[in-house]
Amino acid sequence: MELWVRVKEGEKSQKIQGSLKKIFEQIKENYNQSPQILAFNGTKRERRRFKRELRQAGKDLLKAAENYLNWYRRCKRFANN
Repeated sequence: MELWVRVKEGEKSQKIQGSLKKIFEQIKENYNQSPQILAFNGTKRERRRFKRELRQAGKDLLKAAENYLNWYRRCKRFANN
């Protein structure tokens, strides 16, 4: 998946690329405030999951990242990671 974001108006956009987990980890580490989403692209499953997390977090990307990472850690399918 790839995600294009911009933190403030007038700044350059940044591309974050990788799995949904990697993208959300980078967002949590690199941003203090929620960046503006410019575009995203990925598989159908990734896009649906990304949009679902954004809806549940009220379009706050940092909150969506936190929620997704908490879910990922609790999920039994990914317990070995």
